[in-house]
Amino acid sequence: MKILKSILYITIVLLSLGCEEEPQLYDFERYKFVSFISEEISTLENAGTQEIFLRYDGSVLKEDFSVTLSITGTAQEGVDYNVDSKTVLFKAGEIKSEPFSIEIIDNLLDGTEDLNLEISIESVSNPNIDIGVGVVNQSNKSIVLTLVDDECPEDIDIFATDLINEKDKTISASINGNVLSLTGNLINYGAFPNANLEITLTPVVAGAKIGSVTFDDFDAGLANDGYQYQFRLAEEGVYEVCTGKINVKFWVYYLSGGTTGNWVYWYAVNTELTIP
Repeated sequence: MKILKSILYITIVLLSLGCEEEPQLYDFERYKFVSFISEEISTLENAGTQEIFLRYDGSVLKEDFSVTLSITGTAQEGVDYNVDSKTVLFKAGEIKSEPFSIEIIDNLLDGTEDLNLEISIESVSNPNIDIGVGVVNQSNKSIVLTLVDDECPEDIDIFATDLINEKDKTISASINGNVLSLTGNLINYGAFPNANLEITLTPVVAGAKIGSVTFDDFDAGLANDGYQYQFRLAEEGVYEVCTGKINVKFWVYYLSGGTTGNWVYWYAVNTELTIP
């Protein structure tokens, strides 16, 4: 009898252990969840529109439902990003939401640190759907979107150094405020190796690393061929500090008939100046 009782006891223990080791299975008829697909993502601040998706886990629903989101973080709405709506739709029978679209605003300024948005699920229109996935310790209730600054740390004085043009000719450069003085073979003409030009670099917004290049009609100096030359802006150029490039197109004029003569158009120069 004692042996029989022992066998029964061991059998019951083994059965109990076996039950504890069985994986927990969700009853998706009873449990329904909505959550973010990812918990964190990142994007450059010049990437344009970022789309984020949510997922639904549970039995197939025959009706649409919506999810309302909230946004916190170091990024500011209207300054660093814009959203048309903070409500996301799930269509009937779908397990992936319609996209939640965030328009990322490139502020064109060098930031001291990356910005972030924490997007959280605030409510669900269907009361039978839980926020976050899992019966206990629900996960993916929120997602962190990091906006990575795309500007370089250099200031505009990056151009206060020698530059080269597309023909690998060295151009001496110095900057005073936002006026860049250039000296060298600016027009790829051997008889005029020391032409002068002053251009104005105007950022698109104060402190930005990109902007426009302009100048008024500029007397470039006397060339070795005996002629006086003048440069005239053909169209507004552009510059970008982070790439160290300046692009500008201008016309070359020479003075015909001495000091009392007329300025005569010679040819157009479409040049790119680059920090070597």
